[in-house]
Amino acid sequence: MQTNFDAAVNQYLRAKTVSRGTRNEYLSTVRKWEQWGSGVPIEELQRKNVREFLDWVYERAVADHGTNPGRTVNKAREHLRAVLSWAWEQELIDAPPRFPKPRPQRDVAGRHYLTKAELNALYFATHQMKRPRGWEEPFPVGRYWRAALVVFFNYGVDTGTIWRSAPAHEPILWRHVTWGPQSPDRELKERSKWGWLFYRRVKTGKAFYRPMNRVVHAHLKSILPKDLEPEAPVFLGGGARPNARFQELCTLAGIKPRANVETGAEETWELKDLRKTCATYYDQHLPESSIEILGHSVGGITYRHYAHRAPLAFKAIMSIPQPTAFSALIHGHDGECPCCRRPFADAG
Repeated sequence: MQTNFDAAVNQYLRAKTVSRGTRNEYLSTVRKWEQWGSGVPIEELQRKNVREFLDWVYERAVADHGTNPGRTVNKAREHLRAVLSWAWEQELIDAPPRFPKPRPQRDVAGRHYLTKAELNALYFATHQMKRPRGWEEPFPVGRYWRAALVVFFNYGVDTGTIWRSAPAHEPILWRHVTWGPQSPDRELKERSKWGWLFYRRVKTGKAFYRPMNRVVHAHLKSILPKDLEPEAPVFLGGGARPNARFQELCTLAGIKPRANVETGAEETWELKDLRKTCATYYDQHLPESSIEILGHSVGGITYRHYAHRAPLAFKAIMSIPQPTAFSALIHGHDGECPCCRRPFADAG
């Protein structure tokens, strides 16, 4: 029996715990779909159908003199992707269709995530980081920060999970890194050939066993000490004020301050913005995967079921597209630009 888009959205909203405003936004997209006039069931949707619908939404927003037509069509795109991804998880469809890229839009409330171009700039700017006073570690401080940026992007961890800047923080230690394919948590059935990472959230204390993908594996290997001490922290170079060092890194990378949502005033970037960046790209890659990746609390017994959510997190982590700079190390371009092979000399 085939399912139309209207029925799929109603099933999706019954399965999720969403606010009234979010529900109304989804229903608005349903009305647009009906006005567009496509009777194609979700089992037969193709990229062509999706593109034609989104083009119609954009043209209609322009004709109605909308103030931000790009944002209007991107909202409809986001709703369509979320419903079709959920239908795929529920095995209602064989595979979701490929989606066209989002339209350019004006960010009304300001942007609170870093673009991939900015992440690339941050990654390469770590080679310019000054050597901290009394630094006696075997690697330059920038190498630890490059590994930290990769972990921030892939897992959305708290600052205290990387660097212990307060007594209550529990940073990642070398004994928390497992190089074998089997997860230390025996309840997880997935196997990762790149190994596993254990950490706890600072606020809730919730424990996570996450697979390492190829990029994370390569960067942790790059800072692996010769004389490994299991109780030693993995990441060094944060100091007592890691946010201050991150802001210095943003200056080196030439990244402009972000805008405050309420006032529009310029504010400096903080490490917690990397967590928001992680959530943004995971939701673009697999809608709603950030809920499990970041460990957010959600309503609904079915939605919170561990055995149901863990495979989604595994799939998302192992397949999320990485910023170009993050792949330089695994392609043998450590210390040089991957496009022009220009070497970077660490300031330390």
